[in-house]
Amino acid sequence: MIEKSEESELIKRLIQRDEKAYKIFFDLYKTKVFNTASGFLVNLSEAEDITQEVFIQVFRSIENLRKESHLSTWIYRITVTKCLDHLRKNKAKKRFSFITDIFEKNDKDGKESF
Repeated sequence: MIEKSEESELIKRLIQRDEKAYKIFFDLYKTKVFNTASGFLVNLSEAEDITQEVFIQVFRSIENLRKESHLSTWIYRITVTKCLDHLRKNKAKKRFSFITDIFEKNDKDGKESF
């Protein structure tokens, strides 16, 4: 964890799109983000994808970080939200797939669905 003054300076540099600051930022938080994502997701490949999505969102919206917020808390919240969204989306896909399978089975059996 970095001190608040160092964090403030890093945030300023990120807002200015400083490439070195992005590298420092990524190196500081990549393990924490990945570990948080892998705690929610069983598939490590999906956790890697979520980790990338988190950093892309942070890079795109760093200027939206409130001054009183800690960078680590904000990143954690983004990570959790991305993971929960991913899990919800997959759950919906499974439901839809199940319903589709039922209709396809009925079509193959020659039965009417309604």
